[in-house]
Amino acid sequence: MTLRAPFPYFGGKRRAAPLIWEALGDPGGYIEPFAGSAAALLARPAVSGRRIETLNDADGWLVNTWRAIRWAPDEVAHHAAWPISEIDYHARLAWLQERRDDRLVSWLEGDPEVFDAKAAGWWLYVLACSIGDPWLKGPWRVVDGHLVKGDEGRGVRRSLPHFGGTPRGVHRGHDTTGTHEEQVRAYMRTLAARLERVRITCGSWERVLTPTPLRTRSGGDPVTGVLLDPPYSTSHDVYAETEAGISCRVREWCHTAPNDLRIVLCGYDNEHDDLLDAGWRVIQGKSGSGRGYSKNRANGRRERLWLSPACHHAGEEGLW
Repeated sequence: MTLRAPFPYFGGKRRAAPLIWEALGDPGGYIEPFAGSAAALLARPAVSGRRIETLNDADGWLVNTWRAIRWAPDEVAHHAAWPISEIDYHARLAWLQERRDDRLVSWLEGDPEVFDAKAAGWWLYVLACSIGDPWLKGPWRVVDGHLVKGDEGRGVRRSLPHFGGTPRGVHRGHDTTGTHEEQVRAYMRTLAARLERVRITCGSWERVLTPTPLRTRSGGDPVTGVLLDPPYSTSHDVYAETEAGISCRVREWCHTAPNDLRIVLCGYDNEHDDLLDAGWRVIQGKSGSGRGYSKNRANGRRERLWLSPACHHAGEEGLW
């Protein structure tokens, strides 16, 4: 079975995964500082033996979801497999947004095994029901237990859930037997098995690019592979950077990174071309997961993958 995230995600690299793994090979250590849907990790070719794999993201609810799937797949499935209902969609979205603050991240950082399975299921439900990105700021807030229109801030957009066409729903693999919840539960168990030994952290991308995690590896090639997929500095028409200048700072880190690291850096157009003078190569990537948010199909043709000198040659027909 080809594994994929159980939710749609903006900028997922599922289609680019073959090129990414062709460049990285079989590194004994693998790190995704901007994990998102973990599309590349889930598409990694099968290996025998132990590998050290690390996922990190700054989004607390996203990290909570991956942790919960890892530790309590059945409970997550129970809360995620729910009929598409406008009332439930807005109620769950508002509940999640009201709790999206610094305390969420500090709670996750305080215990590497803590999670909220119900919140994870609701997070998956909201993403599966949404038209576009549900996490954009909006004027609707919860006041005294009621969803009301108030001040702009971390509220919710009162948009319709995905009623048009065929509802996407929470991804449940290729299983067509049993009830919807049984299908989702079976797929969550499959994901949990894949994540059994994956280290999942929540915080700044720099935290997992320090000397210790970069040198921690087991089996495979005695190198570490790093996939960097930050918010693109040239893609404000697609999504805004969550942190000013983050793409530029990631590129600066690449200039100073150890020479033996196999690094794949994702971006648009020529945004990281100054790395070419340092011996990097660039190939045309393939964006999207088929379940993402972008309505502009041309964006996929703007995708690029910059490969560090230690990477294997990949996608030579796409060299620019």
